[in-house]
Amino acid sequence: MKKRFLLSFLIAFIIFGAGYFWLFNKIEGGMSRAEKIERESGIGEIKDAESNPISDDLNEVFFLLVGVDTDSVDRKKSHEKKDIGIRSDTMMLVRVNFDDGSVRIMSLPRDSRVPVNGSLDKLNHAHSYGGMPLLMETVRDFTDLDVRNYVRVDFDAVEKIVDAIGGVEVDIPEKMYKEGSDPGREFVIDFEPGRQRLNGKQAVLFLRYREYEDGDLGRVRNQQYFMKEMIKQALAPKNIFKIPELLDIYSNYVDTNLGTNMVYAGARMATRLDLDNIETTTYPGEEKRLELSYYILDKEEGPKLLKEYFGDYLLDK
Repeated sequence: MKKRFLLSFLIAFIIFGAGYFWLFNKIEGGMSRAEKIERESGIGEIKDAESNPISDDLNEVFFLLVGVDTDSVDRKKSHEKKDIGIRSDTMMLVRVNFDDGSVRIMSLPRDSRVPVNGSLDKLNHAHSYGGMPLLMETVRDFTDLDVRNYVRVDFDAVEKIVDAIGGVEVDIPEKMYKEGSDPGREFVIDFEPGRQRLNGKQAVLFLRYREYEDGDLGRVRNQQYFMKEMIKQALAPKNIFKIPELLDIYSNYVDTNLGTNMVYAGARMATRLDLDNIETTTYPGEEKRLELSYYILDKEEGPKLLKEYFGDYLLDK
């Protein structure tokens, strides 16, 4: 019974955020690296969300999943108040229904041209300028969704989690090659097509690759695909014994404002999770070169898809 309960918590974490970590972090009083950088920059934390704006009976949870890379923080910028220098690399709106075990995910391309602090800018710059508070405000403004909850994951966590569960097997459809030469951040992405198991470092490179015909949209598809595969493979019974190791990873690289009631509700639904009922999509738009390369959001199709996926959370219903 105890093992089943712990496994439920593990599944719940993988699907909608750091539930187990939240409890552990509150007890231990620790902070993720991103949180520490925010505090040093004078940015206040977002209040814990004890309930959803719509689903007070907690039959589901709606949150923003954010992936960041604290290793790339611009230390010269981050000393300035209200500027943490960490751009968000991955942003996904996630809706998890506890009753039927379904999951809906919409990716928000990082280069989306949206209002940030009163002027048009790239969406991923919002987190750099003002951490999670400004990013949440920016997403609420352009989606018109009542987004109150978030889960933020450092890319180092992805690397360590993948290694902890023995790697993630993926099917790579085409040759992937890219050399990066930024000082101090040199890398080589070199994958042949075919089915293969990626370790942590390889998984991060796989997620960062963007040399596709459709640019960043290709990377978004890869991220969605990898998330599904990681969820399925992390649910292997052998990983129940990895919980202590995963907790240690979460305490350093993950933070969230999900409340305890959301954690317990997620744990209860974990055994009903339907892995075949995970829907993924991307906010409609197209890449366009202006003064910089931007992703221009489709102002007609975008709101329609938001209503279809997250209609209960629209502010102007």
